[in-house]
Amino acid sequence: MTDTLSMTALSLTPKEQEICELLANVVETIHTQQPEQPRLVLRIAGGWVRDKLLGLESHDIDIAIDSMSGFDLAQHVNQYLSAHGCPVSTVAKISQNPERSKHLETATTSVLGLLVDFVNLRSETYNSDSRIPQIEFGTPADDAFRRDITINALFYNIHTRQVEDFTGRGLADLRDGIVRTPLEPFKTFTDDPLRVLRVLRFASRFNYAIDEATAEAIMRPEIKCDLDAKISRERVGVELEKMAAGPHPLLSIQLILRFGLYTSIFRTPPRAEWASLEDEPQAGPTEPKDSAVAEALARNMLELVDGSNSLLHGMPQLCLAIGGGEMAMRRSLMLAAFLYPYHGLLVRDKKKVVPMAFVVVRDGIKLSHLDAESTVGLHQFAASLASAASACVAGSLDRRTLGLQIRSIGSRWPQSVVFAAALELLNGKNATALAAVTEKYKAYVGRVVAEGLAEAYTMKHIVDGKAAAKILGIKPGPALKGVLDCVMDWQLDHPLGTRGECEMFIKETIGADMQ
Repeated sequence: MTDTLSMTALSLTPKEQEICELLANVVETIHTQQPEQPRLVLRIAGGWVRDKLLGLESHDIDIAIDSMSGFDLAQHVNQYLSAHGCPVSTVAKISQNPERSKHLETATTSVLGLLVDFVNLRSETYNSDSRIPQIEFGTPADDAFRRDITINALFYNIHTRQVEDFTGRGLADLRDGIVRTPLEPFKTFTDDPLRVLRVLRFASRFNYAIDEATAEAIMRPEIKCDLDAKISRERVGVELEKMAAGPHPLLSIQLILRFGLYTSIFRTPPRAEWASLEDEPQAGPTEPKDSAVAEALARNMLELVDGSNSLLHGMPQLCLAIGGGEMAMRRSLMLAAFLYPYHGLLVRDKKKVVPMAFVVVRDGIKLSHLDAESTVGLHQFAASLASAASACVAGSLDRRTLGLQIRSIGSRWPQSVVFAAALELLNGKNATALAAVTEKYKAYVGRVVAEGLAEAYTMKHIVDGKAAAKILGIKPGPALKGVLDCVMDWQLDHPLGTRGECEMFIKETIGADMQ
C-alpha cells in the first residue's frame, strides 16, 4: 500500500484527460442549450477513483450524474462526438426494474475508445424480505453512503479535478488499509447481505484489515441467515470466483473460515439427498472434513506454484497455455482446495450418485459444469498421481502406465500434479518436506516431458476401429473398445512404431487371443 496517497488530485492518462475534457464540454453545451436547467455536475465514481489513488490501472469508468438519466447524457455525448467528427458508438440502455427504480436508466457506450457507464446518483430504500432496493435520484452523499465500503465510495469531480470523500472516511481508510461500511454495518448487511462477501473480497484483494464493528456485524447469526435467504447462488458464485482468482486467495479462505461462513457459501444439498454407506457398497466418509483443510491446502498450493522452486517451472509452456495460463490454473487449484472438505462425500443427483463437491460447485455456487468437473477431477486423481510420482522416483514407472495416466487425466494434468503435491504436504510440512515433495513431482513432470507424453491425451489410435475390425474380420461393436485399448497400449510401448507394425500386432497377437 502506498504511504503517500494523493488526497485531492489524480494523475490521469492522456486518454482519461481527453474523456474528462470531452464530458466537461458536453456539460457546457447542454447548459448553453438549456440555460433554465440546473448545470450538470459529473463525477467518476467508485473503483476507478480507488485504484487511481493506489497507483493502479483501471479501465472501469462509471460517470455519476446528478440531474439527468444516464441514457439521456449518453445521447448528448454521442451528439457532441458526431458534431465534432468523432466516431460514435451505439448506446446500450439498461432499464432498471420500474417498480423499484423510478425509471432510472443506466447506459453504456464507447467514448474515445474506452467503455463508459453513465449512471445516476441515487439513494436506496430496502424492505425486509429482499436485497433489491427501491431506487430514486439522490445526492452525492446519498450515493456515497449507499455503497458497500468506504474505499469504493469516493468520487472524482471532472470539473474541479478533485477527489471527493462524502463519507469522510474513504481516503483515510484507503491510506490506513481498512475495509468498513459507510453506514452502520449491521443495517448495511441486513439491507444487502451480498455486501458481506464484498467486504471479504476487497479485504483479501488489497490485504486490508476489516474494521472491528464491521467484523462483529458479519459474525451475527442473523446476517448468516440473510446470506442464505436473500442472496442468489449465482451472486455468491460471482464473488467467490473473484476471490479464488484474486491476488490473495489464501486470505479469502481464511476470512471465510474466520467468520464461520464456509457452509453458507459452499452450500450442500439437503441431508436427505446425501448418499449413505447403506446406499453405496464402497466405504467412505459420511461427514465433511474439517473446513480448515481448505486453508492448509490453499497455502501449500501457493507455495508450490508461486515459490522460487515452483513446480510450474518444469511444465511445458504449451500445457500451461492449454489450461488458460498460470492464472487460470491458480483459479482451478484454489476452487479445488476450497471444496476439498467435501471430498469423498456422495450425493444423489436425479438417478445417479455423484461426488458432493460436483453438486456444490454446480448448484451451491453456480459455477460452470467444467469447473465442477475440474474440481472433482483434481480431488480424484491425487492418490494415483502420488503413487505414480513415487514409482517414477523409484525407477519403476513404465512409459505405458505413464501415458495412460496422462490420457485419463486429460489436459488438466499439470494442475493435477500441483494438487497432488499440495495434498501430500498436508501430512507434515517443513522446509525439508516441501523440497522433497517438489523434487518428487518435478521428476514426474520431467519424465512426462522426456517421454513426449505431455499431450498424450490428444493421441489418436494409429489404427482406427474400422481398420482394426477389417483386419480381425469382425463387425464394429462393443468388442472393439478392448481392441483399441490394446492398440493404444502398443503405441505407448512402441513410440517409434509404424502403422504397418501395429497392423501386424493386431493380426498376430490380438487376433490369436480372440480365437
